Amino acid sequence: MEKISFIALFMMFSFLGLNPAQAQNKAESLPMDSTLSKPQISFVSHQYNFGKIRKGEKITTSFYFKNTGTQPLLLLQVQTSCGCTATQWSREPVLPNGTGEIVVTFDTNAKDDIVGQQNKVLLVISNAVNQEEKLALEGEVVKVSE
Repeated sequence: MEKISFIALFMMFSFLGLNPAQAQNKAESLPMDSTLSKPQISFVSHQYNFGKIRKGEKITTSFYFKNTGTQPLLLLQVQTSCGCTATQWSREPVLPNGTGEIVVTFDTNAKDDIVGQQNKVLLVISNAVNQEEKLALEGEVVKVSE
């Protein structure tokens, strides 16, 4: 009986001795939260209302953003919902706490049917944690009196 108790105690202490090492190995093998070491894009505003403009006019505005992450931010693409909307942005990385802008031009002459309420969407694709951000350009285009 004494021999069995000794073996049981020996095994129990052996397992207790291994558990901290195993726990440490498991903790070291866990992946770190990938959001901690990535860029993050934060826009000052996601929407611009140009009000009422006449057919034939062009408007240009800027959407300003900041890299609130910890790694350089790269804008990979800015997609538009219409050929009447053009964009420009820097292809250079935006460092952490750095700022940038996306310049948007809306040309009411680009298509014949651009009259009435307009809602244009821009999709900003980047290497940020929030990889896709939507921006909106809206307003009304009125016909010019002939």
